[in-house]
Amino acid sequence: IDSGVFFGRGVFETILITTIPIFLEEHIKRLNKSIIELELGELIYIEDVIEFINKHNIKNKALKITVTEKNLIYSIREIKYKDSDYQRGFKVGISKVLRNSTSRIVSFKTLNYLENIIEYELCQRNDLNESIFFNEKGNLCEGCTTNIFIIKDKVIYTPSIKCGLLPGIVRQWIINNFDVIEKEITREELLNSDEVFLTNSLVGVIKVSNIENKLFNSEIIEKIKEQYDKAINGGE
Repeated sequence: IDSGVFFGRGVFETILITTIPIFLEEHIKRLNKSIIELELGELIYIEDVIEFINKHNIKNKALKITVTEKNLIYSIREIKYKDSDYQRGFKVGISKVLRNSTSRIVSFKTLNYLENIIEYELCQRNDLNESIFFNEKGNLCEGCTTNIFIIKDKVIYTPSIKCGLLPGIVRQWIINNFDVIEKEITREELLNSDEVFLTNSLVGVIKVSNIENKLFNSEIIEKIKEQYDKAINGGE
């Protein structure tokens, strides 16, 4: 028992493992950066994670690494996303909860995740796949479990980090591999966009088909997803 239990002072990473762990170096680098900045203790070594994966012969699973002051927890779960999810795309709602762009912890993947989970459970009960947050200034931030991108006139945009969001590993891959403009995005800009897609380490890239009954296309997204899938299947 430590401050991870009492105050949520802890961090985690969720890593996709196919035949190999995807973006393992990036995940461990972000995890260790958080451990240092939140003063949680000893760093995590890639070699130890690989040893755990090999020892338990983990393939086509999600590996979660949780770190608190006194605990290091490895947990494994199934990947829930199916081919049908990618074919249909996600139906998305807009949360009534506002993100705090001045929060000291929003950019860390901390154990203070309950608000995300509650909103995610609410959207699931409403037959939605995800819910997205705006901040107190009315700017788009992120989803409960995802980062968000919009496409307008073939230009890709994503909310800037200063809006109050967790910058994901796949988000950064998109930024590194495509021309992406990071900016403040209003609700009007979101709903008037041509295409919308979401990213996280497990879902990869998935199109949004519907936000509050507004339908979206997916022409450019299909090309982005194809390139992403090719990259991770090649072990990049």
